[in-house]
Amino acid sequence: MPLVETEALVLRTYRLGESDKIVSLLTRHLGRCRVAASGALRTKSRFGSSLEPLSYVRVWIYDRPNRDLQRLGAAEMIESFFGIQSDYRVQVGTQYLAEVADAFLPEREVNERAFRLVLAVLRGMKVSGEVTRPLLYFNYWLLRLGGFLPSLDRCADCRSPLGTKAFYGSGSEGLVCKDCRKPTARNEISAEVLALAGKLRGLRLEDWLREQKSPPGTNQLRRFLEELIQTHLERKLATRELLAEEI
Repeated sequence: MPLVETEALVLRTYRLGESDKIVSLLTRHLGRCRVAASGALRTKSRFGSSLEPLSYVRVWIYDRPNRDLQRLGAAEMIESFFGIQSDYRVQVGTQYLAEVADAFLPEREVNERAFRLVLAVLRGMKVSGEVTRPLLYFNYWLLRLGGFLPSLDRCADCRSPLGTKAFYGSGSEGLVCKDCRKPTARNEISAEVLALAGKLRGLRLEDWLREQKSPPGTNQLRRFLEELIQTHLERKLATRELLAEEI
């Protein structure tokens, strides 16, 4: 049974019996995996605070092939994001990040770019205290890396240029033009807002956050990308309604 050392982000934790935890990790070298942490709920646990959600940690995992649940040998904190969650808006944003990463990324599929994306977004929130631009950046690159980002300048139905306005509705997998618009496509998004996506393609999040303020339409584009993610997950995101209320 090999002992694998890797960096990881703690996505979620679940109680297992009286003193143990099941921990969902996004790791750099094993992809997303679940581990059992024996004694993690005890007062003097050897894991300390390293298994708090969204901690950036170094872990040692007993990796057993063909097992859904691995065993966690040890964990040590590299960087904590606990402090930023005192701001409720940021807390909701980090919960969305964890929920989507846990549901969207395939289990046991190594994806270092996705790992670095989640870490960069957490650090972006930590440094800026901002939620909208980090989550827009996360949504865009998660869909792009997964191969689910649709054309943002052509109609998903007729393939014609979208023009100055595009439309989408609940369950949409892309944008439609005014000629292909159905009554269910109630949400409108302008070409100027969609042009923001082109900026994200060649920009690091930390550089974007150095700009003084979020450009107009950022929330609008973020909500459209959230709809795409929810469509591909085929289930509602529990944190999406909270985001709509807060940002």
